[in-house]
Amino acid sequence: MGYFGKYDTPADLLANKDLSTGEKIELLESWRDDKEAYMRAAGEGMQGPSRSDALRLIENALISLRGE
Repeated sequence: MGYFGKYDTPADLLANKDLSTGEKIELLESWRDDKEAYMRAAGEGMQGPSRSDALRLIENALISLRGE
């Protein structure tokens, strides 16, 4: 199970009622880690759009699930 290709935004993932809170957190953490790796690669000369907005949305979704 993965997020890639299934969800356009973290809000779409949060809206999936078939996933438990734990599953949502796991998917969002994976998504966040992928975005962070992409941003590091982009900072090392690879071209691509900035993902900072997407990363912020993912972090906000994780915060809401964890009740932080």
